[in-house]
Amino acid sequence: MISQSVISDSENLIRRSRFPLGAQLTIADMTDAGREHVLDELRSREPVTWFAELGGWLITSREGAREMLLPKSGATVEAEENMVRASLGTMMLTVDAPAHDRLRAPFERPFRAREAEQAFGGFIGDQADRLIDRFIGAGAAELHSVFAAEFAVAVAGHVIGLPLGESKSIDSYYADFAAAMVYDGDPEPVLRAERARAQLNELLLAGLNAHRASGVPSLTNEVLRDPASELTDDEVVAQLRVVMFGAVETIQASVMSTLLLLLTNQDSMAQCLADPDLITGAVDEGIRLIPPVAFIERWMQKPLTIGGVGIGAGEFVGISVIAVNRDPTVFADPLTFDITRGNARHGLGFSAGEHHCLGVHLARTQTVIAITKLLTRLPDLTLVSAIPPAGFAFRRPGSLEISWRAS
Repeated sequence: MISQSVISDSENLIRRSRFPLGAQLTIADMTDAGREHVLDELRSREPVTWFAELGGWLITSREGAREMLLPKSGATVEAEENMVRASLGTMMLTVDAPAHDRLRAPFERPFRAREAEQAFGGFIGDQADRLIDRFIGAGAAELHSVFAAEFAVAVAGHVIGLPLGESKSIDSYYADFAAAMVYDGDPEPVLRAERARAQLNELLLAGLNAHRASGVPSLTNEVLRDPASELTDDEVVAQLRVVMFGAVETIQASVMSTLLLLLTNQDSMAQCLADPDLITGAVDEGIRLIPPVAFIERWMQKPLTIGGVGIGAGEFVGISVIAVNRDPTVFADPLTFDITRGNARHGLGFSAGEHHCLGVHLARTQTVIAITKLLTRLPDLTLVSAIPPAGFAFRRPGSLEISWRAS
């Protein structure tokens, strides 16, 4: 575990002078809706910059971000200041190899593309239909409250094979985890995340013991019975916390953001209604334009030069996934929602390197099924209002009010 190096006042002044746009950048620019253009300008003029307010470096180009995320960069997640660890605890995302490989390996196989779709596709479709059945007659609803939250929690519980109880409680835990992953120095969100983690641990440990005794086939029992796995129950629970994070927070975001983009791009909506096979491309493009995970953090174990900028050992480096996914050197006409874009998956919405998202295939499958069900079962779907996507580390619409022709 390393500690983040402290920059002297004089060095800070030098860096602020060398990187004037980074010196002016604020946490609000990284968080608030409608400020994405600030990141675009930063990428065009200072693709690797000194983010003075954050006290670290910020990368906004895809080339620089990919270089940082590959193991040969010398970057690490094992730092005292890692807010993901402060929020979610020690698990596969907050340790490097070989510890990372030991924790992650037992969970790999069930999340491969074919296994994920075959094992979970039918249940995901049934859950989407079950929820839509409850509100289809109303003709209008707010998507998060009637669908996205419960859909994500129900599927997460099925995937890990543990009863998760009332969806609002689980959703609130993960909202607390997400809120703590902001580098603004406020200790209160971290305290809330610690309380949420303790409550979730209690729930998961109880479920783990009951599930082991039942022998019901599931991801959890597959891990518990893996002869190559040496994970303790506490370690299994720690990995389940982060697996669930991807299955709860980011699924809500990808469903809501993709639907918002379709509703505000009627030509694309019409194309998807005429040819549902295009929905996969719409989901990939939605994750590119509004990445559920909007910020990635690393610390340097050794000095590195990226884009002509020297970064010292112990220094903090952040990656703006929003800016990276709008890099015009990779994505032609990057601000356009193009459901036929051939390289939408080249965005870093699921990270890269050894810490790339474990559940990427399941996440895509689940979001495609949800969007397909919503489009096909809610005729004349229309956007009533929305709170635009916002968030520092995790990004999604604040609400999504929709209407349709009720039968």
